[in-house]
Amino acid sequence: MGYVILLILNLCAPFAALGVVIFFLISPRRKLLRNLRYELSQRFVLRRQGQKIKKSLWIHAASVGEVRSVIKLAKLLKEYYGCELIITTSTAAGQNTALKEPLFDKALLMPVDCYPLIKRFIKFYNPKYLFIVESDLWPNMISACANNGVKVSIVNGRLSERSARRYKLISPLTKMLFKKMTFICAQTEEIAQRYISSGASADKVYSCGNIKYDLLNDSPSKIEEVEEVFRALGWENAFITVCGSTHEEEERIIISAAKELKEIKFVIAPRHLERKKQILHTLKDSGLKYASLSSYKREGDLKDCQILLADAMGWLGAFYKKGTVCFVGGSISRCGGHNFLEAAVFAKPVIFGQYYYNTPDVAEALLKSGGGILAGEKDFAAKLKNLFDDKALLAASGAAAGECSLSFKGATDRTLKVVEKYGK
Repeated sequence: MGYVILLILNLCAPFAALGVVIFFLISPRRKLLRNLRYELSQRFVLRRQGQKIKKSLWIHAASVGEVRSVIKLAKLLKEYYGCELIITTSTAAGQNTALKEPLFDKALLMPVDCYPLIKRFIKFYNPKYLFIVESDLWPNMISACANNGVKVSIVNGRLSERSARRYKLISPLTKMLFKKMTFICAQTEEIAQRYISSGASADKVYSCGNIKYDLLNDSPSKIEEVEEVFRALGWENAFITVCGSTHEEEERIIISAAKELKEIKFVIAPRHLERKKQILHTLKDSGLKYASLSSYKREGDLKDCQILLADAMGWLGAFYKKGTVCFVGGSISRCGGHNFLEAAVFAKPVIFGQYYYNTPDVAEALLKSGGGILAGEKDFAAKLKNLFDDKALLAASGAAAGECSLSFKGATDRTLKVVEKYGK
């Protein structure tokens, strides 16, 4: 029955691909299709990149966050297996991030998940091992690898309760795919149990923690640049709320809070920078004084500016460090929450919404410690004002967040021990 479902998915794949293209054409993110010809050459494996490889290690990571999180583990895997390292990504942004990392011998876009194309990719690059990072599972990728002598494993595995329920709708397929896995390293024990309930063999599933947290860095780049920006804005002694990885609904809530709390400054760092024009239009309509990171130097007197739009990559860590309070997006919007510890490592209170199903262990630990503060549309401004008014609470919450962040390290070493258990 699993193979029947897989056949149906293959038949539907061309229509799904067309739907994705149409979606991007009519969405604010249409610019992502500007390199369509280049993408198609890789998506359809039209030609091999470089010379034929005798043996390789293949890592698949969905996008930027997964690529960054796996770098430390990827280095250890490359040393352990002693072969060329290929990484594929589902997005162009992920590929661009991987191309900047010399560790990877090749950084490619993932082929369309069609069995013949995956088989062609395997023939071109001759991988012996495939490590899938987190949750970007593709049935043809897994089946083609398992059927052609490529060992498939999941590292830093993430499986939400919602996804587990969806897997039950196609349980013959998911059980078939999980049985093909050499091993699965899950982020938490709860996630490990979801994999087992979805069909994975219990003796091949391990709870190792989240490798992303081993990359926590309390000394990010661009600190001096952020200090310069804050001086230009007159924010040196201001109470600054840094809002990272935000979505549209959350930006409206932040702007509403800014109107109510005139004494608080805000940095908005959106999850998707291609929405910049839309966000600037919303800020203009708000009537508040704002600036953008890319143009603040030429915008004249900014001393009364209340909102800064961080419209450039690579600045968020420095903003978190130099801010007073952090809000992490994707948590009031129903996206499951983004990286809470990326903010907590700087010993700052971390505000987030109720939708934190991507990393419930982190969210609950932060809430329990007092380093995390739950807020929604109705009380976001009130929670911020409470921190603004109570300096003792502000300091205690920040210290608790920093201490909590340190308790999540060590997953990379635990994952490598599982790899070594199964040998070369």
